[in-house]
Amino acid sequence: MPLEETPETRHPSAVTVELGAFQVETVRSVSGTAFGIAPPGGLPDGAGSPGEITIVRGPDQSAAFTDWLTRCLAERAADRPRQTVTVVHYAADRTPLRRYRLAGARPTTWETPEDGAPAESVTLTYEELTVTI
Repeated sequence: MPLEETPETRHPSAVTVELGAFQVETVRSVSGTAFGIAPPGGLPDGAGSPGEITIVRGPDQSAAFTDWLTRCLAERAADRPRQTVTVVHYAADRTPLRRYRLAGARPTTWETPEDGAPAESVTLTYEELTVTI
């Protein structure tokens, strides 16, 4: 029996990234074990635990997000500042479907088209995931 489409089972039509308390950019996609569709009444696998996600960036790349990536990876900053990163999935009407708050996030890889990647992507590790609807 197919599941009835609810806000929890709809696929997002837009995905944004917030760095700290500010939305910084709209991205093409986000993948990772925690970004599957949750069963009714449940949370995605990985909620509450550490993990890793990959973000494929879109055309509206923010300077704040790029600067953080540069400080952490390109300049090999010794302190590698961790941030709270929130990924928000939106419905077609721009209603938030789900918020994924990644506490203690930091980039581990950053691939650009100049590196041979088809699109710019960033892999982040995080210490804890909180999912809200």
